Amino acid sequence: MFSMINIQSIFQEIIKHKKVLLLANSVAILSTLVVLPVALLLPLLIDEIILGKGGLITETIDKYFTVGEPMYYILIVLLVTMGLKAVGLLFSLLHIRLFTKISKEVTYTIRKRLLNHLQVVSMREYDLLGSGAVSSKIITDVETVDKFVASSVGEVVVEVLTLIGVSIVLLILNWQLALVILLLNPITIFVFLRAFRNVAKMKKRENESIETFQNTLTESLELYNQIRVQNREKHFLETVDTQAKEIRDRSYLFGLKSEVALEFSRLLVFYSHDIFKAIGIFMVLIGMLTIGKMLAIFSYAWVLMRPVDKLINFIHLYFNAKSSIARLNEILELEKEPQYEEKVNPFENRTSASIRLKDVSFSYDGSTEVLKNINIEIQEGEKVAIVGETGSGKSTLAQILIGLYPISSGEIFYNEHEIKEVGYEKIRENVGFVLQAPLMFNDSLRFNLTLGRAYSDELIYEALKVAQLFDFVNGLENKLDTIVGKNGTKLSGGQRQRLSIARVLLDNPKVIIFDESTSSLDTETETKLLKALDKYVKDKTVITIAHRKSSIERADRVIDINML
Repeated sequence: MFSMINIQSIFQEIIKHKKVLLLANSVAILSTLVVLPVALLLPLLIDEIILGKGGLITETIDKYFTVGEPMYYILIVLLVTMGLKAVGLLFSLLHIRLFTKISKEVTYTIRKRLLNHLQVVSMREYDLLGSGAVSSKIITDVETVDKFVASSVGEVVVEVLTLIGVSIVLLILNWQLALVILLLNPITIFVFLRAFRNVAKMKKRENESIETFQNTLTESLELYNQIRVQNREKHFLETVDTQAKEIRDRSYLFGLKSEVALEFSRLLVFYSHDIFKAIGIFMVLIGMLTIGKMLAIFSYAWVLMRPVDKLINFIHLYFNAKSSIARLNEILELEKEPQYEEKVNPFENRTSASIRLKDVSFSYDGSTEVLKNINIEIQEGEKVAIVGETGSGKSTLAQILIGLYPISSGEIFYNEHEIKEVGYEKIRENVGFVLQAPLMFNDSLRFNLTLGRAYSDELIYEALKVAQLFDFVNGLENKLDTIVGKNGTKLSGGQRQRLSIARVLLDNPKVIIFDESTSSLDTETETKLLKALDKYVKDKTVITIAHRKSSIERADRVIDINML
Protein backbone atom coordinates (compact mmCIF):
# COMPACT_ATOMS: atom_id res chain seq x y z
CA MET A 1 0.00 0.00 0.00
CA PHE A 2 1.22 3.51 -0.79
CA SER A 3 2.11 5.64 2.23
CA MET A 4 -0.72 7.94 3.20
CA ILE A 5 -0.76 11.67 2.53
CA ASN A 6 -0.64 13.95 5.57
CA ILE A 7 0.42 17.50 6.45
CA GLN A 8 3.87 16.26 7.47
CA SER A 9 4.46 14.44 4.17
CA ILE A 10 3.38 17.57 2.27
CA PHE A 11 5.97 19.68 4.11
CA GLN A 12 8.58 16.98 3.43
CA GLU A 13 7.80 17.40 -0.27
CA ILE A 14 8.16 21.17 0.07
CA ILE A 15 11.58 20.80 1.73
CA LYS A 16 12.81 18.69 -1.22
CA HIS A 17 12.92 21.89 -3.28
CA LYS A 18 15.76 23.24 -1.11
CA LYS A 19 17.43 25.55 -3.64
CA VAL A 20 14.23 27.23 -4.80
CA LEU A 21 12.94 27.37 -1.21
CA LEU A 22 16.15 29.00 0.02
CA LEU A 23 16.08 31.56 -2.80
CA ALA A 24 12.36 32.25 -2.27
CA ASN A 25 12.84 32.77 1.46
CA SER A 26 15.82 35.05 0.87
CA VAL A 27 13.73 37.16 -1.50
CA ALA A 28 10.89 37.16 1.04
CA ILE A 29 13.25 38.49 3.74
CA LEU A 30 14.53 41.22 1.38
CA SER A 31 10.95 42.15 0.47
CA THR A 32 10.05 42.48 4.15
CA LEU A 33 13.18 44.50 5.02
CA VAL A 34 12.64 46.90 2.11
CA VAL A 35 8.99 47.59 2.92
CA LEU A 36 9.32 47.62 6.73
CA PRO A 37 10.56 51.25 7.10
CA VAL A 38 7.91 52.67 4.75
CA ALA A 39 5.20 53.15 7.38
CA LEU A 40 7.68 54.92 9.67
CA LEU A 41 9.07 57.69 7.43
CA LEU A 42 6.20 60.12 6.80
CA PRO A 43 4.66 59.96 10.31
CA LEU A 44 8.02 60.66 12.00
CA LEU A 45 8.55 63.56 9.63
CA ILE A 46 5.60 65.25 11.36
CA ASP A 47 7.56 65.42 14.64
CA GLU A 48 10.73 66.54 12.89
CA ILE A 49 9.19 69.29 10.70
CA ILE A 50 5.86 70.42 12.14
CA LEU A 51 6.86 70.12 15.81
CA GLY A 52 10.41 71.23 15.00
CA LYS A 53 12.09 68.48 17.00
CA GLY A 54 14.49 67.43 14.28
CA GLY A 55 15.67 63.85 14.05
CA LEU A 56 17.25 61.05 12.04
CA ILE A 57 15.27 61.61 8.83
CA THR A 58 16.00 65.33 8.35
CA GLU A 59 19.60 64.87 9.54
CA THR A 60 20.20 62.13 6.97
CA ILE A 61 18.71 64.24 4.15
CA ASP A 62 20.86 67.20 5.18
CA LYS A 63 24.02 65.11 4.74
CA TYR A 64 23.34 64.69 1.05
CA PHE A 65 21.16 67.65 0.04
CA THR A 66 20.85 71.32 0.84
CA VAL A 67 17.19 71.71 1.70
CA GLY A 68 15.78 75.18 2.12
CA GLU A 69 12.08 74.50 2.53
CA PRO A 70 10.17 71.89 4.62
CA MET A 71 8.18 70.89 1.54
CA TYR A 72 11.38 69.49 -0.01
CA TYR A 73 11.88 67.20 3.00
CA ILE A 74 8.34 65.94 2.45
CA LEU A 75 8.95 65.47 -1.29
CA ILE A 76 12.21 63.56 -0.76
CA VAL A 77 10.65 61.27 1.86
CA LEU A 78 7.64 60.72 -0.42
CA LEU A 79 9.91 59.71 -3.32
CA VAL A 80 11.93 57.40 -1.06
CA THR A 81 8.71 55.84 0.24
CA MET A 82 7.40 55.27 -3.28
CA GLY A 83 10.76 53.88 -4.37
CA LEU A 84 10.91 51.41 -1.48
CA LYS A 85 7.36 50.25 -2.23
CA ALA A 86 8.26 49.71 -5.89
CA VAL A 87 11.38 47.68 -5.00
CA GLY A 88 9.34 45.74 -2.42
CA LEU A 89 6.75 44.98 -5.11
CA LEU A 90 9.44 43.57 -7.44
CA PHE A 91 10.80 41.35 -4.65
CA SER A 92 7.24 40.33 -3.79
CA LEU A 93 6.46 39.34 -7.39
CA LEU A 94 9.67 37.31 -7.57
CA HIS A 95 8.95 35.45 -4.33
CA ILE A 96 5.35 34.76 -5.46
CA ARG A 97 6.73 33.23 -8.67
CA LEU A 98 9.19 31.04 -6.78
CA PHE A 99 6.69 29.92 -4.14
CA THR A 100 4.05 29.19 -6.80
CA LYS A 101 6.55 26.97 -8.61
CA ILE A 102 7.11 24.99 -5.41
CA SER A 103 3.38 24.66 -4.61
CA LYS A 104 2.52 23.46 -8.13
CA GLU A 105 5.36 20.91 -8.04
CA VAL A 106 4.08 19.58 -4.71
CA THR A 107 0.46 19.25 -5.87
CA TYR A 108 1.69 17.64 -9.10
CA THR A 109 3.55 15.08 -6.96
CA ILE A 110 0.33 14.37 -5.02
CA ARG A 111 -1.65 13.83 -8.24
CA LYS A 112 1.13 11.63 -9.59
CA ARG A 113 1.05 9.47 -6.44
CA LEU A 114 -2.71 9.04 -6.80
CA LEU A 115 -2.48 8.20 -10.50
CA ASN A 116 0.41 5.77 -9.92
CA HIS A 117 -1.69 3.97 -7.34
CA LEU A 118 -4.70 3.85 -9.66
CA GLN A 119 -2.44 2.25 -12.25
CA VAL A 120 -2.06 -0.84 -10.07
CA VAL A 121 -5.32 -0.77 -8.10
CA SER A 122 -7.62 -3.78 -8.16
CA MET A 123 -10.42 -3.34 -10.74
CA ARG A 124 -12.87 -4.68 -8.15
CA GLU A 125 -11.91 -1.87 -5.76
CA TYR A 126 -12.00 0.73 -8.53
CA ASP A 127 -15.45 -0.36 -9.71
CA LEU A 128 -16.83 -0.04 -6.18
CA LEU A 129 -15.53 3.52 -5.80
CA GLY A 130 -16.60 4.71 -9.26
CA SER A 131 -14.90 6.92 -11.83
CA GLY A 132 -16.86 10.04 -10.80
CA ALA A 133 -15.70 9.72 -7.19
CA VAL A 134 -12.10 9.22 -8.29
CA SER A 135 -12.12 12.25 -10.61
CA SER A 136 -13.81 14.38 -7.91
CA LYS A 137 -11.03 13.58 -5.46
CA ILE A 138 -8.19 14.09 -7.93
CA ILE A 139 -9.63 17.43 -9.12
CA THR A 140 -11.61 19.04 -6.27
CA ASP A 141 -9.70 17.75 -3.25
CA VAL A 142 -6.25 18.23 -4.77
CA GLU A 143 -7.23 21.82 -5.63
CA THR A 144 -8.14 22.36 -1.96
CA VAL A 145 -4.74 21.01 -0.89
CA ASP A 146 -3.09 23.17 -3.56
CA LYS A 147 -4.57 26.32 -2.00
CA PHE A 148 -3.21 25.28 1.40
CA VAL A 149 0.25 24.51 0.00
CA ALA A 150 0.39 27.84 -1.86
CA SER A 151 -0.58 29.61 1.36
CA SER A 152 1.81 27.67 3.58
CA VAL A 153 4.97 27.95 1.46
CA GLY A 154 4.27 31.42 0.13
CA GLU A 155 2.10 33.74 2.14
CA VAL A 156 2.78 32.43 5.64
CA VAL A 157 6.55 32.85 5.39
CA VAL A 158 6.28 36.48 4.32
CA GLU A 159 3.49 37.30 6.74
CA VAL A 160 5.30 35.77 9.73
CA LEU A 161 8.43 37.75 8.81
CA THR A 162 6.31 40.89 8.50
CA LEU A 163 4.67 40.14 11.84
CA ILE A 164 8.04 39.74 13.55
CA GLY A 165 9.52 42.84 11.89
CA VAL A 166 6.55 45.08 12.69
CA SER A 167 6.41 43.78 16.27
CA ILE A 168 10.08 44.71 16.79
CA VAL A 169 9.53 48.22 15.38
CA LEU A 170 6.42 48.73 17.52
CA LEU A 171 8.25 47.63 20.67
CA ILE A 172 11.07 50.07 19.88
CA LEU A 173 8.65 52.95 19.28
CA ASN A 174 6.58 52.37 22.43
CA TRP A 175 6.62 49.02 24.16
CA GLN A 176 3.53 49.68 26.31
CA LEU A 177 1.28 50.45 23.33
CA ALA A 178 2.88 47.67 21.27
CA LEU A 179 2.01 45.07 23.91
CA VAL A 180 -1.67 46.02 23.68
CA ILE A 181 -1.92 45.19 19.96
CA LEU A 182 0.45 42.21 20.16
CA LEU A 183 -1.65 40.58 22.90
CA LEU A 184 -5.06 41.28 21.35
CA ASN A 185 -4.27 39.77 17.92
CA PRO A 186 -3.28 36.27 19.19
CA ILE A 187 -6.55 36.18 21.16
CA THR A 188 -8.40 36.83 17.89
CA ILE A 189 -6.54 33.98 16.16
CA PHE A 190 -7.29 31.62 19.06
CA VAL A 191 -11.02 32.45 18.91
CA PHE A 192 -11.05 31.79 15.16
CA LEU A 193 -9.15 28.52 15.60
CA ARG A 194 -11.74 27.21 18.04
CA ALA A 195 -14.65 28.29 15.84
CA PHE A 196 -13.29 26.85 12.59
CA ARG A 197 -12.68 23.30 13.86
CA ASN A 198 -16.39 22.58 13.49
CA VAL A 199 -16.69 24.51 10.21
CA ALA A 200 -14.03 22.23 8.64
CA LYS A 201 -16.32 19.22 9.13
CA MET A 202 -18.89 20.96 6.91
CA LYS A 203 -16.26 21.29 4.17
CA LYS A 204 -15.76 17.54 4.29
CA ARG A 205 -19.51 16.94 3.92
CA GLU A 206 -19.62 19.43 1.05
CA ASN A 207 -16.84 17.55 -0.79
CA GLU A 208 -18.63 14.24 -0.18
CA SER A 209 -21.76 15.69 -1.81
CA ILE A 210 -19.73 16.88 -4.80
CA GLU A 211 -18.26 13.38 -5.15
CA THR A 212 -21.68 11.70 -5.11
CA PHE A 213 -23.05 14.24 -7.56
CA GLN A 214 -20.11 13.85 -9.93
CA ASN A 215 -20.31 10.06 -9.80
CA THR A 216 -24.04 10.02 -10.61
CA LEU A 217 -23.70 12.71 -13.27
CA THR A 218 -20.77 10.95 -14.98
CA GLU A 219 -22.58 7.61 -15.12
CA SER A 220 -25.86 9.21 -16.25
CA LEU A 221 -24.14 11.08 -19.08
CA GLU A 222 -22.18 8.00 -20.17
CA LEU A 223 -25.38 5.93 -20.28
CA TYR A 224 -27.66 8.71 -21.52
CA ASN A 225 -28.57 6.87 -24.72
CA GLN A 226 -29.81 3.91 -22.69
CA ILE A 227 -31.65 6.21 -20.28
CA ARG A 228 -33.43 7.94 -23.14
CA VAL A 229 -34.34 4.64 -24.82
CA GLN A 230 -35.94 3.53 -21.55
CA ASN A 231 -37.70 6.91 -21.20
CA ARG A 232 -36.08 7.43 -17.79
CA GLU A 233 -34.55 10.87 -18.32
CA LYS A 234 -36.85 12.49 -15.78
CA HIS A 235 -35.98 9.99 -13.05
CA PHE A 236 -32.21 10.26 -13.52
CA LEU A 237 -32.22 14.03 -13.91
CA GLU A 238 -34.33 14.33 -10.75
CA THR A 239 -31.76 12.20 -8.92
CA VAL A 240 -28.94 14.42 -10.17
CA ASP A 241 -30.99 17.51 -9.28
CA THR A 242 -31.55 16.21 -5.73
CA GLN A 243 -27.81 15.74 -5.31
CA ALA A 244 -27.17 19.20 -6.78
CA LYS A 245 -29.53 20.64 -4.15
CA GLU A 246 -27.59 18.77 -1.46
CA ILE A 247 -24.37 20.41 -2.72
CA ARG A 248 -26.17 23.77 -2.67
CA ASP A 249 -27.37 23.29 0.91
CA ARG A 250 -24.07 21.99 2.26
CA SER A 251 -22.06 24.63 0.36
CA TYR A 252 -24.38 27.28 1.76
CA LEU A 253 -23.87 26.05 5.34
CA PHE A 254 -20.11 25.79 4.92
CA GLY A 255 -19.85 29.14 3.13
CA LEU A 256 -22.07 30.89 5.66
CA LYS A 257 -20.42 29.53 8.79
CA SER A 258 -16.88 29.89 7.47
CA GLU A 259 -17.56 33.49 6.45
CA VAL A 260 -19.22 34.17 9.81
CA ALA A 261 -16.13 32.80 11.55
CA LEU A 262 -13.83 34.87 9.33
CA GLU A 263 -15.83 38.07 9.66
CA PHE A 264 -16.23 37.65 13.43
CA SER A 265 -12.47 37.22 13.74
CA ARG A 266 -11.90 40.31 11.60
CA LEU A 267 -14.36 42.24 13.77
CA LEU A 268 -12.29 41.30 16.81
CA VAL A 269 -9.21 42.57 14.96
CA PHE A 270 -10.96 45.88 14.25
CA TYR A 271 -12.08 46.10 17.89
CA SER A 272 -8.52 45.52 19.06
CA HIS A 273 -7.34 48.34 16.81
CA ASP A 274 -10.05 50.68 18.06
CA ILE A 275 -8.97 49.99 21.65
CA PHE A 276 -5.36 50.38 20.59
CA LYS A 277 -6.05 53.79 18.92
CA ALA A 278 -8.00 55.06 21.92
CA ILE A 279 -5.09 54.18 24.22
CA GLY A 280 -2.65 55.83 21.77
CA ILE A 281 -4.61 59.09 21.71
CA PHE A 282 -4.77 59.05 25.53
CA MET A 283 -0.98 58.58 25.72
CA VAL A 284 -0.47 61.60 23.43
CA LEU A 285 -2.87 63.58 25.63
CA ILE A 286 -0.86 62.87 28.78
CA GLY A 287 2.48 63.44 27.02
CA MET A 288 3.73 59.85 26.93
CA LEU A 289 3.78 59.79 23.09
CA THR A 290 4.35 62.29 20.28
CA ILE A 291 1.81 62.73 17.48
CA GLY A 292 4.32 61.52 14.87
CA LYS A 293 5.13 58.35 16.79
CA MET A 294 1.45 57.76 17.41
CA LEU A 295 0.70 57.97 13.66
CA ALA A 296 3.67 55.71 12.91
CA ILE A 297 2.42 53.15 15.41
CA PHE A 298 -1.08 53.42 13.96
CA SER A 299 0.38 52.81 10.46
CA TYR A 300 2.26 49.73 11.66
CA ALA A 301 -0.83 48.49 13.44
CA TRP A 302 -2.65 48.54 10.08
CA VAL A 303 0.32 46.80 8.45
CA LEU A 304 0.00 44.21 11.19
CA MET A 305 -3.60 43.50 10.17
CA ARG A 306 -2.56 41.88 6.88
CA PRO A 307 -0.39 39.12 8.39
CA VAL A 308 -3.02 38.47 11.07
CA ASP A 309 -5.71 38.20 8.38
CA LYS A 310 -3.48 35.92 6.29
CA LEU A 311 -2.78 33.68 9.29
CA ILE A 312 -6.50 33.41 9.97
CA ASN A 313 -7.01 32.46 6.33
CA PHE A 314 -4.17 29.94 6.64
CA ILE A 315 -5.98 28.24 9.51
CA HIS A 316 -9.10 28.19 7.33
CA LEU A 317 -7.17 26.49 4.49
CA TYR A 318 -5.41 24.12 6.91
CA PHE A 319 -8.65 22.56 8.16
CA ASN A 320 -10.06 22.38 4.62
CA ALA A 321 -6.88 20.65 3.47
CA LYS A 322 -7.05 18.10 6.32
CA SER A 323 -10.56 17.10 5.22
CA SER A 324 -9.47 16.81 1.59
CA ILE A 325 -6.35 14.81 2.50
CA ALA A 326 -8.55 12.28 4.32
CA ARG A 327 -10.59 11.85 1.12
CA LEU A 328 -7.49 11.56 -1.06
CA ASN A 329 -6.24 8.79 1.20
CA GLU A 330 -9.38 6.83 0.32
CA ILE A 331 -7.80 6.34 -3.11
CA LEU A 332 -4.45 5.27 -1.64
CA GLU A 333 -6.30 2.83 0.64
CA LEU A 334 -7.76 0.98 -2.36
CA GLU A 335 -6.36 -2.53 -2.53
CA LYS A 336 -3.78 -3.09 -5.25
CA GLU A 337 -3.96 -6.00 -7.66
CA PRO A 338 -1.25 -8.62 -6.96
CA GLN A 339 2.14 -7.53 -8.27
CA TYR A 340 4.07 -10.47 -9.70
CA GLU A 341 7.65 -9.95 -10.82
CA GLU A 342 8.40 -11.31 -14.27
CA LYS A 343 10.74 -14.26 -13.77
CA VAL A 344 10.11 -15.92 -17.12
CA ASN A 345 8.58 -14.95 -20.49
CA PRO A 346 6.58 -17.97 -21.72
CA PHE A 347 5.62 -16.10 -24.93
CA GLU A 348 9.17 -15.39 -26.11
CA ASN A 349 9.98 -16.76 -29.59
CA ARG A 350 6.55 -18.41 -29.83
CA THR A 351 3.55 -17.62 -32.00
CA SER A 352 1.01 -18.93 -29.53
CA ALA A 353 0.50 -20.24 -26.00
CA SER A 354 -1.16 -23.08 -24.15
CA ILE A 355 -3.46 -22.24 -21.24
CA ARG A 356 -4.25 -24.34 -18.20
CA LEU A 357 -6.58 -23.55 -15.31
CA LYS A 358 -6.18 -25.68 -12.21
CA ASP A 359 -8.88 -25.60 -9.49
CA VAL A 360 -9.64 -21.93 -10.22
CA SER A 361 -12.29 -20.18 -8.11
CA PHE A 362 -13.36 -16.56 -8.20
CA SER A 363 -15.68 -14.27 -6.23
CA TYR A 364 -16.40 -10.57 -6.71
CA ASP A 365 -17.51 -9.93 -3.14
CA GLY A 366 -15.45 -12.54 -1.32
CA SER A 367 -18.47 -14.71 -0.46
CA THR A 368 -20.48 -15.73 -3.56
CA GLU A 369 -18.33 -17.75 -5.96
CA VAL A 370 -18.94 -17.02 -9.65
CA LEU A 371 -16.45 -19.68 -10.69
CA LYS A 372 -15.68 -22.73 -8.55
CA ASN A 373 -12.88 -25.26 -9.00
CA ILE A 374 -12.59 -24.73 -12.77
CA ASN A 375 -10.16 -27.03 -14.60
CA ILE A 376 -9.51 -26.32 -18.30
CA GLU A 377 -6.67 -27.20 -20.65
CA ILE A 378 -6.26 -25.41 -23.99
CA GLN A 379 -3.49 -26.50 -26.31
CA GLU A 380 -1.09 -24.13 -28.03
CA GLY A 381 -2.74 -22.84 -31.22
CA GLU A 382 -6.10 -24.45 -30.39
CA LYS A 383 -9.39 -22.69 -31.23
CA VAL A 384 -11.84 -23.10 -28.36
CA ALA A 385 -15.42 -21.89 -27.97
CA ILE A 386 -16.77 -21.43 -24.44
CA VAL A 387 -20.55 -21.62 -24.07
CA GLY A 388 -22.96 -21.58 -21.18
CA GLU A 389 -26.07 -20.00 -19.78
CA THR A 390 -26.27 -16.27 -19.12
CA GLY A 391 -24.59 -15.52 -15.78
CA SER A 392 -22.60 -18.75 -15.79
CA GLY A 393 -19.28 -16.84 -15.62
CA LYS A 394 -18.07 -16.95 -19.25
CA SER A 395 -17.05 -13.26 -19.39
CA THR A 396 -15.65 -13.49 -15.86
CA LEU A 397 -13.45 -16.37 -17.02
CA ALA A 398 -12.12 -14.21 -19.85
CA GLN A 399 -11.37 -11.34 -17.47
CA ILE A 400 -9.43 -13.47 -14.98
CA LEU A 401 -7.33 -14.89 -17.83
CA ILE A 402 -5.85 -11.42 -18.40
CA GLY A 403 -5.76 -10.55 -14.71
CA LEU A 404 -8.46 -7.88 -14.59
CA TYR A 405 -9.75 -9.66 -11.51
CA PRO A 406 -7.29 -11.77 -9.48
CA ILE A 407 -8.56 -15.29 -8.73
CA SER A 408 -9.60 -16.28 -5.23
CA SER A 409 -7.81 -19.64 -5.40
CA GLY A 410 -6.22 -22.00 -7.86
CA GLU A 411 -3.59 -21.51 -10.56
CA ILE A 412 -3.47 -20.30 -14.18
CA PHE A 413 -0.65 -21.40 -16.49
CA TYR A 414 0.57 -20.01 -19.82
CA ASN A 415 2.87 -22.47 -21.62
CA GLU A 416 3.11 -24.28 -18.27
CA HIS A 417 4.33 -21.21 -16.39
CA GLU A 418 2.08 -19.99 -13.58
CA ILE A 419 0.99 -16.33 -13.77
CA LYS A 420 2.92 -15.54 -10.57
CA GLU A 421 6.11 -16.27 -12.53
CA VAL A 422 5.00 -14.25 -15.55
CA GLY A 423 3.28 -11.13 -14.19
CA TYR A 424 0.10 -9.48 -15.42
CA GLU A 425 1.90 -6.88 -17.52
CA LYS A 426 3.55 -9.54 -19.70
CA ILE A 427 0.28 -11.47 -19.97
CA ARG A 428 -1.69 -8.41 -21.11
CA GLU A 429 1.07 -7.66 -23.58
CA ASN A 430 0.56 -11.04 -25.25
CA VAL A 431 -3.12 -11.81 -24.65
CA GLY A 432 -5.62 -9.73 -26.63
CA PHE A 433 -9.16 -9.24 -25.33
CA VAL A 434 -12.00 -8.07 -27.60
CA LEU A 435 -14.99 -6.85 -25.58
CA GLN A 436 -18.62 -7.35 -26.56
CA ALA A 437 -19.33 -3.65 -25.90
CA PRO A 438 -15.98 -1.92 -26.55
CA LEU A 439 -15.39 1.56 -25.12
CA MET A 440 -14.20 4.44 -27.31
CA PHE A 441 -12.50 7.76 -26.64
CA ASN A 442 -13.96 10.95 -28.06
CA ASP A 443 -10.98 11.14 -30.37
CA SER A 444 -9.88 10.12 -33.84
CA LEU A 445 -10.21 6.66 -35.36
CA ARG A 446 -6.42 6.51 -35.38
CA PHE A 447 -6.17 7.13 -31.64
CA ASN A 448 -8.94 4.62 -30.86
CA LEU A 449 -7.06 2.01 -32.89
CA THR A 450 -3.56 2.66 -31.56
CA LEU A 451 -4.32 4.05 -28.06
CA GLY A 452 -1.20 6.17 -28.37
CA ARG A 453 1.13 3.50 -29.75
CA ALA A 454 3.08 4.17 -32.95
CA TYR A 455 1.80 2.11 -35.91
CA SER A 456 2.28 2.86 -39.59
CA ASP A 457 -0.79 3.59 -41.73
CA GLU A 458 0.02 0.44 -43.68
CA LEU A 459 -0.35 -1.76 -40.57
CA ILE A 460 -3.48 0.08 -39.47
CA TYR A 461 -5.20 -0.35 -42.84
CA GLU A 462 -4.17 -4.02 -42.93
CA ALA A 463 -5.93 -4.57 -39.57
CA LEU A 464 -8.97 -2.64 -40.85
CA LYS A 465 -9.15 -4.93 -43.91
CA VAL A 466 -9.29 -8.00 -41.68
CA ALA A 467 -11.94 -6.32 -39.50
CA GLN A 468 -14.00 -5.41 -42.61
CA LEU A 469 -13.67 -1.69 -41.92
CA PHE A 470 -11.29 -0.63 -44.67
CA ASP A 471 -13.94 0.53 -47.15
CA PHE A 472 -15.82 2.43 -44.45
CA VAL A 473 -12.74 4.31 -43.13
CA ASN A 474 -11.28 4.92 -46.58
CA GLY A 475 -14.58 6.49 -47.66
CA LEU A 476 -14.56 9.07 -44.85
CA GLU A 477 -13.47 12.62 -45.64
CA ASN A 478 -10.86 12.67 -42.85
CA LYS A 479 -10.22 8.93 -42.95
CA LEU A 480 -8.19 7.91 -39.84
CA ASP A 481 -8.41 11.43 -38.42
CA THR A 482 -12.23 11.26 -38.19
CA ILE A 483 -13.51 11.95 -34.65
CA VAL A 484 -15.76 9.12 -33.45
CA GLY A 485 -17.67 11.07 -30.76
CA LYS A 486 -18.13 10.28 -27.07
CA ASN A 487 -17.85 6.51 -26.65
CA GLY A 488 -17.98 6.13 -30.43
CA THR A 489 -21.51 7.55 -30.88
CA LYS A 490 -20.79 8.31 -34.54
CA LEU A 491 -20.22 4.61 -35.16
CA SER A 492 -22.75 1.80 -35.22
CA GLY A 493 -22.54 -1.03 -32.70
CA GLY A 494 -21.09 -3.34 -35.36
CA GLN A 495 -18.50 -0.76 -36.40
CA ARG A 496 -17.41 -0.31 -32.79
CA GLN A 497 -17.01 -4.07 -32.42
CA ARG A 498 -14.96 -4.31 -35.62
CA LEU A 499 -12.85 -1.33 -34.57
CA SER A 500 -12.15 -3.13 -31.29
CA ILE A 501 -11.11 -6.26 -33.22
CA ALA A 502 -8.76 -4.20 -35.42
CA ARG A 503 -7.33 -2.58 -32.26
CA VAL A 504 -6.39 -5.99 -30.84
CA LEU A 505 -5.03 -7.25 -34.17
CA LEU A 506 -2.61 -4.32 -34.31
CA ASP A 507 -1.00 -5.53 -31.07
CA ASN A 508 -0.38 -8.95 -32.69
CA PRO A 509 -1.02 -10.96 -29.48
CA LYS A 510 -0.19 -14.66 -29.09
CA VAL A 511 -3.63 -15.40 -27.57
CA ILE A 512 -6.91 -13.70 -28.53
CA ILE A 513 -10.10 -13.81 -26.47
CA PHE A 514 -13.32 -12.82 -28.26
CA ASP A 515 -16.19 -12.05 -25.87
CA GLU A 516 -19.37 -12.03 -28.02
CA SER A 517 -17.34 -9.78 -30.31
CA THR A 518 -19.52 -10.18 -33.42
CA SER A 519 -22.93 -10.05 -31.75
CA SER A 520 -23.83 -6.73 -33.42
CA LEU A 521 -22.84 -7.80 -36.95
CA ASP A 522 -25.16 -8.94 -39.69
CA THR A 523 -24.65 -12.48 -41.00
CA GLU A 524 -22.90 -11.45 -44.22
CA THR A 525 -20.40 -9.11 -42.52
CA GLU A 526 -19.75 -11.66 -39.78
CA THR A 527 -19.03 -14.37 -42.36
CA LYS A 528 -16.51 -12.15 -44.17
CA LEU A 529 -14.91 -11.12 -40.89
CA LEU A 530 -14.57 -14.66 -39.56
CA LYS A 531 -13.14 -15.85 -42.87
CA ALA A 532 -10.51 -13.07 -42.82
CA LEU A 533 -9.76 -13.80 -39.18
CA ASP A 534 -9.18 -17.50 -39.92
CA LYS A 535 -6.07 -16.59 -41.87
CA TYR A 536 -4.85 -14.08 -39.29
CA VAL A 537 -5.30 -16.32 -36.22
CA LYS A 538 -4.19 -19.54 -37.92
CA ASP A 539 -1.21 -20.07 -35.58
CA LYS A 540 -2.66 -18.33 -32.51
CA THR A 541 -4.61 -19.64 -29.55
CA VAL A 542 -8.17 -18.37 -29.77
CA ILE A 543 -10.88 -18.44 -27.11
CA THR A 544 -14.34 -17.44 -28.32
CA ILE A 545 -17.19 -16.77 -25.93
CA ALA A 546 -20.27 -16.94 -28.13
CA HIS A 547 -23.86 -18.01 -28.61
CA ARG A 548 -23.94 -17.79 -32.39
CA LYS A 549 -23.57 -21.07 -34.23
CA SER A 550 -21.34 -19.41 -36.86
CA SER A 551 -18.73 -18.56 -34.21
CA ILE A 552 -18.97 -21.87 -32.38
CA GLU A 553 -18.67 -24.15 -35.42
CA ARG A 554 -15.28 -22.68 -36.37
CA ALA A 555 -13.80 -23.87 -33.07
CA ASP A 556 -11.73 -27.04 -32.70
CA ARG A 557 -13.49 -27.74 -29.44
CA VAL A 558 -16.49 -26.48 -27.47
CA ILE A 559 -16.34 -26.17 -23.68
CA ASP A 560 -19.61 -25.86 -21.78
CA ILE A 561 -18.77 -23.90 -18.61
CA ASN A 562 -21.86 -25.31 -16.86
CA MET A 563 -20.37 -28.81 -17.15
CA LEU A 564 -17.06 -27.94 -15.46
